Amino acid sequence: AVVSTQSGHYGRAPDKQRFATGGADALINIWDASELSYLTSYSRLEWPVRTLSFNHDGRLLAAGSEDLVIDIALVETGEKVATVSCNAFPFCVAWHPSQNLLAYVTDDKSKHNEKHSRDSDKTTGCVKLFGL
Repeated sequence: AVVSTQSGHYGRAPDKQRFATGGADALINIWDASELSYLTSYSRLEWPVRTLSFNHDGRLLAAGSEDLVIDIALVETGEKVATVSCNAFPFCVAWHPSQNLLAYVTDDKSKHNEKHSRDSDKTTGCVKLFGL
């Protein structure tokens, strides 16, 4: 029976043994997928988590938030590995399937390409890369 439901974001480890959740409370929770049991949580973020992604070996977790950062942490300890600053909310993060290369998408509100765009007043999605 479902006890309650919550809105939030979800990421699954490549080995499918763990998954992560994050949402409006700015907490990142790690869960055991087979037992559906809580393992640990951590929070360095102050604003809602918008997107989560495990790297190829499941040891790193990237969490994009409304803090305008992507927090990259060791899954087992929650220790910070890196912080990627963003100029707008990151709404999607995804790791390369075999390397520690992170692609992320933000809503770029700048008019950096104004003279070449008919729709310069509209939001432009911007894909960026970050490597460890």
